[in-house]
Order: sequence, then C-alpha cells, then structure tokens
Amino acid sequence: MDKKKIVIVGAGPAGLTAAYELAKTGRYDILILEADKQIGGISRTIDYKGNLIDIGGHRFFSKSDRVLEWWANFLPIVDTTHSDNEINYHNGKKSIDTLLWRNAANAMLLRPRLSRIYFKQRMFDYPLKLSLNLVVNLGKKRTLRIIRDLLKSWVSPIHPEKNLEDFYINRFGREIYRMFFKDYTKKVWGKPCTEISAEWGRQRVKSLKVPELIWQSMRKILGLGSRSSKNTSRTLIEKFLYPAKGPGMLWDKVSDACREMGVEIRLQTRVVGVRVSDGVVQEIEYADESGMHSITCDAMFSTMPLRHLLRAMGDVVPSKVSEVAAGLEYRDFLIVGLKLHALKFDKEAGNVILDNWIYIQDKGVQVGRLQLFNNWSPFMVSGEGFWIGAEYFCTKGDEIWEMTDDRLIGLALQELEEIGVLDASQYVDGTVVRCPKAYPSYTGIYSEIDRIREYLETVINLYPMGRNGLHKYNNQDHSMLSAFKAVELLERGVASKEEIWTINTEEDYHEESK
Repeated sequence: MDKKKIVIVGAGPAGLTAAYELAKTGRYDILILEADKQIGGISRTIDYKGNLIDIGGHRFFSKSDRVLEWWANFLPIVDTTHSDNEINYHNGKKSIDTLLWRNAANAMLLRPRLSRIYFKQRMFDYPLKLSLNLVVNLGKKRTLRIIRDLLKSWVSPIHPEKNLEDFYINRFGREIYRMFFKDYTKKVWGKPCTEISAEWGRQRVKSLKVPELIWQSMRKILGLGSRSSKNTSRTLIEKFLYPAKGPGMLWDKVSDACREMGVEIRLQTRVVGVRVSDGVVQEIEYADESGMHSITCDAMFSTMPLRHLLRAMGDVVPSKVSEVAAGLEYRDFLIVGLKLHALKFDKEAGNVILDNWIYIQDKGVQVGRLQLFNNWSPFMVSGEGFWIGAEYFCTKGDEIWEMTDDRLIGLALQELEEIGVLDASQYVDGTVVRCPKAYPSYTGIYSEIDRIREYLETVINLYPMGRNGLHKYNNQDHSMLSAFKAVELLERGVASKEEIWTINTEEDYHEESK
C-alpha cells in the first residue's frame, strides 16, 4: 500500500516527537521542513568553543509518565544529586574522576534544583517562601505587610481577574507584587502587567495558592521534606532531569532515530506557501538554497508561528482571521555567554553558587536572568572557570536586539559588575545567541485568538502544535503532549483539534511564573 505523505513544519520538540511517533507505525512517508540550520528549536544546544549554551534553560520535568518514559528511552538516567558524588565548583574548579561522572557523560542527569531572586544584592528564595531568609532580607515590618496582604488576597480576591496584575495580587498580595513582579514583568515582556492577559498567569502559576505556599514553607521548617512530584505544583519541584550536554543532546538522538526509520529532515528550508482547497491542505511551497519547491501531502503538522502560517495560507483565510494572526505579538530573546575565571557574589557561601539560574530583579539594569551552566551540568563547560549566560528579553529591531555582539558582551559585563555579580577583570571570552519569537505574547489582539482556532478547525488535515504553533507559552513537555495528541487525532480520524488546544490548561501542567 502507498504510505500517506505527512509534512511536519519545524524540527523542535513537537515536530520531532510527532515524526518519531508517526514513523513507529510504519504507515507514513514523513518529511520535516526546518528553517534553522540545526534541529531542536529553542531546545537546541549551542556549542561555543566547547562551552555549551542552553537557550532559556530547559529543566526536564513533566507530570506525564508518558513523557518521562519517552525521555528515558533515549537517555539513561544517572542520579548526581548526592553530595558525595557532586563536583567541586569552589573557585570554578571541577573534577570528573569518579566512575559515576564518567558514565554520566552520555546520560540524563538527575539534578538538584535551585533558583533564587537577586534583588538589591541579596538572595531571595524562588519561588518566594515565608521563611527566615525573607524576614532577614526584608525586615520584620515589611514581612508582616506581606503576610497581611497574602491573607487579604486569599480572603477577598479581586474578581474578575482582568489582567496579569489582578492575577498576581490574588496569588501573592500587593506587597510582593510591587516588589517582585510589577517591574520584572515589564522587563521580560516590554509591557506592564495591566496590558497582559491573566491567562498567561493561569498557564504558569495557576496551582501556587496561598495555603500551599504556607504549607510547603512549614514542612521545610519542620524538616518534613516535600511532597511527591505527583501532588506538588511544578514551581515547588526540587529535582529535575537534564541531558549531560544540554537539551540538544536528547533531540539529536531523537532526530537520529527518526532518520533511521526513514524520516527525511531538510534544514534551512522555509515554508512560504500553504495551498488550501475545500478545507484541505493540498500543497506546501518551501524555499531552500537551491530555490523554490512544492510538495503535496495528506496531512500537515505545523509548529510555525501562527502569524506565518496564516500568511502562508494566503487569500483563502478570512480577512478578520488574517488580521488577528498578523497582530499576534512575540517577545524575542538573546543570551550573552560569558566565560569567567571567578564569580564575585554570594560571598557568605564561600563563592560556591549552586543556582541553576537567578532572576535579576534590579530595575537599574536590563539583564533579566542569569544562567549558571556549571550547575546545569559540568559537561556544559570546557576547562575550569565559570560559564554563565546573561539573558536579555527584547523585541527584534529594538536597541538591545540591534547591538553588536561586542557591545552586548560589554553591556552584560558592566551590568553584572554594577550589581555585584562579577568583576569584569575576570572575563575570559564571550558570545551572543539571538532567538526570535522565543515567547508568544498574551497582549494586544491575543484576546481574539479564538478566531484563528475556529478557522483552523475548518482545515481538516492541518494539525497545529508546539509553542508557536499554538501561540501558547508551553514548556517542551507541553509541546510533546500536543504532538502526541495530534498524532492520536490523525490515527483516530478525528477532525476536531480542540483536544490539542486544551494541552497546558489543566492544573497538573503548570510551571513557573517567569
């Protein structure tokens, strides 16, 4: 029998997951079209002189057993959380001599999770906890105001929640909102919380409520530990899985497995046209270095940004739907990789920084977050010293985005020195990685996105999935779940794609607020 032709647009987590699941059936001829020169999407790993960059930081955690088993199928898991097996990072030195660590080089590592907020040169727990640390850093009076506002928000919440400001105040109280969310959110999204949909918050922190915040803090104080990950909100998980050489290590293995099963992957190939007739995708046009091409298909799985997909579909799309798609907003992102002899801050801990990433709350600097790649995995770093990533949230074409790499490196060094993170004299080398459309934005015309969803329901063989394919701030496990669901609907012959759109709307799937 002739196999059905499936075209998948995008070789990120959703696209590769769908390709692998379809290929296992043996019933499809599968082609992946990827615009980048590298697979993995935002989950790819960038290699700079042996120092590896994870774009945005990808903790491998999921509430889905299927996703966890899927990852373990490609990479064995090695527990590196025990202190006796941990690598010594003091003064940037490392040693990978034990048998455990040598075996870990090609594995999925179980890593300890630590993220903190850096504000006015002090470290705060992230997620925020009612703890001695909070009292010491803020003082008793402000801490009492925080507790008062938390209780007030619990007893008398704002209703309805009109925007992200209302959402945060309901979950954390006004005092914490003003200190830790109001200005930082504007730094990340370029817009105030009052202009961002509350839906963004409901996707990221829906399950973190006041009673749980207090209860988890009390359990720690009493030495009772944390509840199992099945019953704890994702913001409270204290361990996670991580490929030894970054997230791209996993997706490289998946792409290899796909190719072994006959999947064709074409890189640096951009889809420019999608011809739809009578509610069916008939043909896809794409451009590569050799020119323009077209291919017919029985089904299209798309992780393209909705703005690009609807534009590629042309005049067949109703004008109002095209208008909504064209108006969808995105937040772009870049990361400045810095190799350093030593770090400066957290002197009370003897310069041993254990955080995976740190949120930079200070208003006077533009840097938004700091990744410490040594603490994701020692295999991310070449030689001794510290390898960190200064993250900037921006919009393509703005001042930050248009800076040269040298100016960006200089800016990152200047800002991090200004807030006490490093001494610029310790700088060794650096690079810049830009990532357009990293974050779908819940601003502006997003409130009308249902027009796009309703129209795409009329195209029976088109399956949207993934972060940009659904214009949802999904984690990679959510993107995989959307791919699983898309394959399932194709196999079952179900025309409606509603089940794909509902991924990451249930309480179990939520991650963190920043």
